[in-house]
Formats: sequence, structure tokens, C-alpha cells
Amino acid sequence: MGIRNKILMCVALFGILFLLFTGSASAAVDFPADEAGISAYVKAKESINLNSVKPVFETIERKTDDYIIGTVLMDYHAEEEYPHVYVSTDGWVVAYYPNDRSSGWLLPWYYYTGGPISTTTLRKAVGKVCTQIGGTTTGLKYYDFRYPDATKMMIIVESTTGTNFFKVTIPTNFTTYRVDWSHYASVAGGYYPGNSKANLDGVQFSSFGGGANWEYGSFLGQFENGIEHKIDISAYKGTGRVGLVLEYEE
Repeated sequence: MGIRNKILMCVALFGILFLLFTGSASAAVDFPADEAGISAYVKAKESINLNSVKPVFETIERKTDDYIIGTVLMDYHAEEEYPHVYVSTDGWVVAYYPNDRSSGWLLPWYYYTGGPISTTTLRKAVGKVCTQIGGTTTGLKYYDFRYPDATKMMIIVESTTGTNFFKVTIPTNFTTYRVDWSHYASVAGGYYPGNSKANLDGVQFSSFGGGANWEYGSFLGQFENGIEHKIDISAYKGTGRVGLVLEYEE
């Protein structure tokens, strides 16, 4: 996969999660697999008292004797951006976004200050829950319930206070399941505001005026294998960032 000027994170997507939540007799059978899209999961403890996790939830959507599902607050994010988190008595913690959401919601703009990508919004949510219950995030993995055959995920980020770009060519022998994006900008407001614009192959797909903003979307059907695609980002009077999330199988 050819990439220029990138700051990236590449991880495996582990299908074992699908088996755990559809083929076992544990509490995890009740995980809402038909509602979930991109997810991050970990075996946090051998067992979890569900009452101990309640304080970390902003909202609680479902609770049974075996599991609890709610949303976890993300600093400086709108309520719709809070990840859903499933916690089971047998020790599993799963943070996920609904399956109608772009995988670009993974991009951790509030927590990202440049350089190598070290976290995602879902990892942050899992971490908050594990801190609350005294569990561990060691061994955290990702999975997309929409695409059980996807085996890898690559996150590419470009940042600028002027203009910058990167190019991506997906090999012809890859099967691509998602090419999703997020655009972030923190630019001056006021009488003469700044702006930030993001383009795919010269065509603008996102733009912002003054203030701090971010947006999510998908390039499904717009990325062809074997063809070089260019993503460019500009920022005037501030910082602009753009990220891609690619899910694929070699």
C-alpha cells in the first residue's frame, strides 16, 4: 500500500471477537452484534461486578444480570460521539460505534497532538472503564462487525498549518471493505476567521470556518484498487488535520 507523508497506525482486525460473541454460551452471547460497527475489545478481568462500572457511564441503555451497555463520555465531544460500551460479568469490555457510523469516528482528535498515533476514541473509552473497575487494557484488539473477513486496519493522518497531502494506492490484490475519513480543524474565529479544507483527488469533501470542528464520512465506492489517490489538507490561521481509516484483507 503506497503512502506518502504519512503518520500511521496499522493493526490487525481479529475475527475471534465474532466467535466469542456468537458461538459461546457465556454472557457475551447477548452482545448486540447486529447493532455494532467498528469496535475495540479486551478481556479486562476474570469477572466484573456490574455495579462497580455504573459510575463511568454517561447513560445506561441496558442492564441484565450478565451485562451492562451504556455510553462513556469523551471530553470535548458531542454526546453522539460518545462510544457505546458493553461490559459483561465474565470480564469482557467492548467499546463500539453503531454500524451506520463511519470508522473515522475512531480518530482521536482531542487526544492527538501530532506525531505517531498512539490511541483511538474506542481505546480511550475502554481505558476509562478499565480504570473504573481496576481492569487491564493489555491485549486490546479491534474488530468490525460489519466485515468479518477484514483482517487489517490502517489509520493515516496528515496535519498542517498551511498545506500538505499524502497519496494512497491500494494494491489490486487487496479486498477493501472500508475507506472512511475524518477532518479536524482548529482555526481562528472572529471578524476575519480562518478556514480548513480537505480534498480527494482535487474535489473538496469537507471544509470548516473559524473555531474547532470535526466531521466524519466515507469514501465507499470512490477508492479504486491500483489507482493512486491524493488527499490534501489546508489550514489558514490554525491547524487542519485529515485522517483515513482503511479496513482490508490482503
